[in-house]
Amino acid sequence: MRKTAISFFAAVALLFAVGLVSCSDSSSSNSSSDSAYEVSPGSGTSPSSNSSSSGSSSPSSSGTASSNTASEMEMAVLSEMNYARTKPREYVTNRLVPQRTNPTVNLGNSSTYQAALEECISQMNAISSLGALSYGQGLYLAAREWGVEQGRGSSVGHDPNLDGRISKYCTWSKMGENIAYGYDSAEAIVIALLVDDGVSSRGHRKNILELDSNHGSYTHAGVAIGSHAGYRIMCCIDYAGGYADK
Repeated sequence: MRKTAISFFAAVALLFAVGLVSCSDSSSSNSSSDSAYEVSPGSGTSPSSNSSSSGSSSPSSSGTASSNTASEMEMAVLSEMNYARTKPREYVTNRLVPQRTNPTVNLGNSSTYQAALEECISQMNAISSLGALSYGQGLYLAAREWGVEQGRGSSVGHDPNLDGRISKYCTWSKMGENIAYGYDSAEAIVIALLVDDGVSSRGHRKNILELDSNHGSYTHAGVAIGSHAGYRIMCCIDYAGGYADK
């Protein structure tokens, strides 16, 4: 499995504990490729201190480490992604356009953030609606496993055995993963992943909106939120098409 990281440690040295996002994708269960991207946010509101933001939740109330059932916060992230997928133009109007003047979620260097935001707005205004992602119990369990394992320490990034971990809980023909660190509301998590500032491939955005040749092939997702020693809170999102629980 191939993995690529983009200047994570240099960024964290300057901007530690204000959030980070990471993504990967794989197109088949037989021959997979994995790309991971890390980027830390810039001068916007620090997610770790924004406890009053809509839908915010502490890691201890998410249920990730102790429950086999997704929490209200975890389901809110799934709903927020489905809002972006099923009503992209409305999402632009209600979520992204306000970021132009009041960037409550600022992912990186302010000189590049606005360009990334405008690119995202343009793409979402141009794409057709996608189907809503259904909740996948196996994907939730797979995401939770990584959240529990990684959250004990301060490391970030993807499981080198991502496809193997997901395959323990479900079968799939296409799968992907996004991870956000430090953001404690569903809206902040999804906007951060969509804008994807600092990530030249826009891999997180592609996973949510499926901006590739397999457009529309994800059918299910599982979201797990838990504590993280370095960023206080992390959100792992696993996606799949051709999905069935084991």
